[in-house]
Amino acid sequence: GGGGADAARAEEERRTYESYVVGMLTNLGQLPLERIHNMLKMFVSAGGESGRKYEMSPPQLSSFLRNLCRQEKIELVDGSYRLVKK
Repeated sequence: GGGGADAARAEEERRTYESYVVGMLTNLGQLPLERIHNMLKMFVSAGGESGRKYEMSPPQLSSFLRNLCRQEKIELVDGSYRLVKK
């Protein structure tokens, strides 16, 4: 199997996680890493789309969120993540 399919699936997962994170922060204001991690575990496993499981470790999630911060989608303030006010 070429790495193409894996990369596409990883990209799709990242988009899924991103939409969950944005949704959570929209509803709840701001959340620390730990809460986001626990909620993703709950939601993604419950969603059970194609047997998908949430498999990021907290450090992986942290770098994923830092990436969203660089894209100015969210920001880290006092240890909690929140949406960037446009």
